[in-house]
Amino acid sequence: MEDRRKTKHRQYDGIASREQHGRRRAMPETPSPRSEADRAHRRAKAQNRYSAGMTPETKNKPGEDAADRILRRDEVRHARLRAPRYYGIDIPFLVISLVLLCVGLIMMYSASYAWAIYDTGNANYYINRQLLFAVVGVVFMVVITFFDYRIMKKFLWLYMLIVLAMLIMVSAIGLEGGGAKRWINAGIFTLQPSEFAKLGVIWFLAWIYDKAGARVKSFTWGILPLAGILFVVDAFLVTQKHISALLLVTLSGAAVAFYAGVNWKWLAGVGAAGAGGVSLLVAFLPNFEYIRARLAIFKDPFSDPLDIGYQTVQSIYAVSSGGLFGLGLGRSVQKQLFLPETQNDYVFSIVCEELGLVGALMIIALFAAFIICGFRIAMRVKDVFGKLLVSGIMTLLAMQILLNIMVVTNAFPVTGVSLPFFSYGGSSLVLLMIEVGIVLCVSRQAEKTY
Repeated sequence: MEDRRKTKHRQYDGIASREQHGRRRAMPETPSPRSEADRAHRRAKAQNRYSAGMTPETKNKPGEDAADRILRRDEVRHARLRAPRYYGIDIPFLVISLVLLCVGLIMMYSASYAWAIYDTGNANYYINRQLLFAVVGVVFMVVITFFDYRIMKKFLWLYMLIVLAMLIMVSAIGLEGGGAKRWINAGIFTLQPSEFAKLGVIWFLAWIYDKAGARVKSFTWGILPLAGILFVVDAFLVTQKHISALLLVTLSGAAVAFYAGVNWKWLAGVGAAGAGGVSLLVAFLPNFEYIRARLAIFKDPFSDPLDIGYQTVQSIYAVSSGGLFGLGLGRSVQKQLFLPETQNDYVFSIVCEELGLVGALMIIALFAAFIICGFRIAMRVKDVFGKLLVSGIMTLLAMQILLNIMVVTNAFPVTGVSLPFFSYGGSSLVLLMIEVGIVLCVSRQAEKTY
C-alpha cells in the first residue's frame, strides 16, 4: 500500500512538473527549491486535473482555461453551497406523527364498533377500512419524504386542474349525505374534494408568493392571487354547503399570505369583505337555514335536547362523565348509539369519556408538540416556497384540531370538522399523511438546531 501511494505521488509529481515546464517554455528555466508543502500543493492540483481527464497533453485545448478559472476562483465551492443540503428527516416530528396515528386508530376503533354493528353488522367495518387507508397513507408519506419538494412546483397546475374537476363533479354527480353533496363515489371508497382543495390553496399561494419575492408587498402580487384562488374554491364550497371547509380554506390561505409578508391592512380589508359576504349568505339564503339554527342553539343546547341540540348535549354528557381518569378504554356509554358520529367528528368526546381529563390533556399535548415541531421546521428552512408550504399545512392542521375540540366541548357552534389522525375518513387520512410527508421532505433541507 505504501509503495502504491509513493508511485501515485511520483506520477502526479511528474504531471505537475510537465505542466509547470509547459507553462514556462518562453521563460528561462531557473531551478527553484521546492518545499514539501509546495510539492504537495502541486501534486493535489495535478490530481484534480488528472481526475477531470486533463493531462499536460491536453493543455491549450478547450476546457482547460475554464478549469483554471474554476480552480482559481473557487467556483466549485460556491456551486456546492448553492446545491441543496440534506440534513436527514426531523425525527421528533416523525415519531409524534406515528404515535398520533397509532393512538388515533385505537380510539377510533373504540368509538366506532357499536355504530359499525348498527350500520353494517360488522364491528370491525370502520377500523378495517381505516387501517387500509392508514397503510396507504404511510406509503405515500415515505415516498414523498425522499423527494425534493421543489419538484412540486412543476405539478401544481396539474393538481389544481384535478381538484377543480373533482369540485365540478361533486356538483354534477356527487353523493348526498346530511342534506349536502360533498363526496364522489370512487368504487370501493369515496372522495371528498374539499380535503384536496385545502392543500391546493396552500400549495398555490406558496408557489406564487415565492415567485413574487419582494413584489408580494404590492396589491397585484399580494392580494389578487389570494382573492382569486379563494373566490374560485369558496364558490364551490358554498354550493356544497360546506361552511367548515370554507372557513378552513380561507383562514389557511390568509395565514400563508400573512407569513409571506402581504400588507396586513389589505389582508384585513379582504378578510372583512369576505366575512361580510358569508354572513349575508348565511343570513338570507334558505339553503343555510341549518346554520342559523345551529347558531341559535349554540347559546343553550339544552333548550332543544331532543332535536337540534341533541348531538351537542350527548357530547357534553360524554365529556363530563369521563371525570379525571375516565371510565376506561372501551367502556364508554355514549358511544352505544347515544352520540351520533362517534367515529368521525365526535371521536374526541369518547376520548374524554374513556380516558378522562388526564388522557385528553395528554393527547392535546401530543397535538401541541406536533404543531410546534412543524413550525420549527418551517422556521429553519431557508427556501421561501418550503417555508410557506410547511407553515400553511401546519396552520391548517392546528385550526382543524382546535375547531374540532371546541365543537365537541360546545365552545364553538356545531360544524363538520374532523380531528386529524383520529376521525374516520379515507381521503382525509391519506391526504393528512401526504401532508406529513411533505413536511418531512422539507425538513430534510432544514438546518438542525439540536
